[in-house]
Amino acid sequence: MLPHKKTKTNIGVGIGIVLQLSKFILVSMGYVSPTSGLIIELIGIVFFTWGCMNYAEGKGHSKWLGLLGLLSCIGLLILIFLPDRHRESK
Repeated sequence: MLPHKKTKTNIGVGIGIVLQLSKFILVSMGYVSPTSGLIIELIGIVFFTWGCMNYAEGKGHSKWLGLLGLLSCIGLLILIFLPDRHRESK
C-alpha cells in the first residue's frame, strides 16, 4: 500500500469510527438531540468513506471502489481482502 494513502486511510477511517460511536453515546445519554446526532453520524460516514476510498486507491484499485465504505464495517472488510497491487514482490 502506498504510504501517503495509508496515512489518509487511517485518518479518515479513524475519525469516521470515532464520530459514529460518539453519536451513539451522545444521543443515548441525552447530551444531543437525535437531529444533531444524525448530523454527527453523516459527517462520520463521509470521513469513513473518504478513508475507504484512499484505502482502495492505496491498494491499486479505483477510488470509486472505496464507496463500499458506505456499507460501514462490511465494506471495509471487503476492501481488506482485496489484493494489494502495490505490494513489492519479494
